Amino acid sequence: MPGYIVKDEKTKNPVLLDLRELDIKYRIPVSRIEKFYQALDQGIIMGTKCPVCGARFFPPQAWCSDCGYSGEMEFYPLDTHGHLMTFTKIFAKPKSFSSFGDYTVGIAHLDKEDLNILAWIDESIQKPEVGMETVIKVEKRKEDGATVYFIASP
Repeated sequence: MPGYIVKDEKTKNPVLLDLRELDIKYRIPVSRIEKFYQALDQGIIMGTKCPVCGARFFPPQAWCSDCGYSGEMEFYPLDTHGHLMTFTKIFAKPKSFSSFGDYTVGIAHLDKEDLNILAWIDESIQKPEVGMETVIKVEKRKEDGATVYFIASP
């Protein structure tokens, strides 16, 4: 068997091992949550709330996964104060982030919202600590100009 045909570890079936790079660009429909991106560009972080059962979501959802409601969700600004639940420093980055230096990501719990947010931790926080007070902030990322939210000190 040629060296580029290998056995799949799970199924033991032969598979072609292709060493070419594959660039993928995603087109994700966002028409039902577009308000989130419009608000983000203005520095406001929005969540969604189901008008039927009251379930709240971040990131915003176009429908309610709790009760199945599929009509218009309510958008509301999040109270972004909370505390850091966990974090990790990223050294081995996926290719799409290879142009960035090492970075730290974390999960912040928004206390009044009772929601968790996964985000990059602002580089001004040199020594993040579990339990530290945080706030979620919005700014344009200097590397690519994208509007992003991140975990910062209050």
